[in-house]
Amino acid sequence: MLEPGCGTAREAKQDEEEIEFPYNENTVRKSPNITDQWILSFMQPLIGFFETEMAAYRLYTVVPRLVKFVDILTNWYVRMNRRRLKGENGMEDCVMALETLFSVLLSLCRLMAPYMPFLTELTYQNLKVLIDPISVQDKDTLSIHYLMLPRVRFLPLPLREELIDKKTESAISRMQSVIELGRYPLKEIVVIHQDPEALKDIKSLEKYVIEELNVRKVTLSTDKNKYGIRLRAEPDNVVLEKRLKGAFKAGMTSIKQLSSEELEQFQKTRTIVVEGHELHDEDIRLMYTFDQATGGTAQFEAHSDAQVNEMIPNLQVFCRMYSTLQCAV
Repeated sequence: MLEPGCGTAREAKQDEEEIEFPYNENTVRKSPNITDQWILSFMQPLIGFFETEMAAYRLYTVVPRLVKFVDILTNWYVRMNRRRLKGENGMEDCVMALETLFSVLLSLCRLMAPYMPFLTELTYQNLKVLIDPISVQDKDTLSIHYLMLPRVRFLPLPLREELIDKKTESAISRMQSVIELGRYPLKEIVVIHQDPEALKDIKSLEKYVIEELNVRKVTLSTDKNKYGIRLRAEPDNVVLEKRLKGAFKAGMTSIKQLSSEELEQFQKTRTIVVEGHELHDEDIRLMYTFDQATGGTAQFEAHSDAQVNEMIPNLQVFCRMYSTLQCAV
C-alpha cells in the first residue's frame, strides 16, 4: 500500500540532501503555488477524519482514506511538481515545494504508523535526518511512535494562513476532471461548462492541463450550441420493462426520439410524459453527443464527467485529435 509513498519519500530525501535542506515547521513560509495550497488543504479533512474515526475505534474506515491520499499525493501532486522539486523553476520555488512535500509526508507517516509500524518507522528514519534539530529540541524524536499525531490546523500560524481552502480544492478537482476526460496527444481540447467560475478555475490551471495532456490548445466555452452539442436519451431497459409492460417497445422508441430541447426541459423538471407514462431520473439516462449537421465536429471526441440528469452544471470535454476520429458518444 505504501510503496508509492515510499518512492515519493525517497525522491524527496534525495532532492533535499542535494540542496542541504533542513525542515523546520515553525519557519515554513506560505507557498503561492496553488498545488502546494491544494495538497495541504486536502490533507486537513483527512486528519480530521482520522481523529474522529480513531476516537470511535472505527479502524476499518481509515485505511481506504489513507490509501486514496497516497494515490493522490503520488499520482497528482508529485507528478505535477517534478520539475519544481528538481529546482528547474528556481531554488526558492524548489524549497517551497520541498517544504510542502516534506510536511505532508511527515504527517502521513504519523497517521499511518498505527497501521504500518515498521514501514512508517523506516520512512521516518530516512526523513528525520533532514529535520532541523532546533525545531524539535524539546521533543523525543527517536521514533515515529514517540511523536504525537498531527492535528487539524484551523488557526492562522505565523507567515501561514488557514490551510483549508475549499475553493482551491474545487479548482484542482475540475482540472483533474479535464485531464482524466482528455486523451493524448491532442491538437485541441474544448472544455464546456455552464458555470463561468468553473471555467475560470480551469483557466488558472491551464498550464497543468497542457503539460499533462501534451495538448497544443485549450479552448473554454459556455456555449454548447456553438459546437453542436446535443442531448440524447437512453432508457433504462430493466426498470422500464417492468413498468411499461406491453407499451415497452413503443416507449423505447419514443424515448430515443426525444429532442434535445425536450430533454433540456426534463433536466429542469426531472419528469417527462412518454406514451402516457410519467418518467423520472431513474428511468432515463442523458448523454451528450454531437449534432452531425454541425460542420467541423466529426474530428472531435466527446467525454463527460457525470450523468447529465444530475442537477449540477455538467463538464464536457471535447478532444480534437491529431488524426481525425468519428464522434464517440
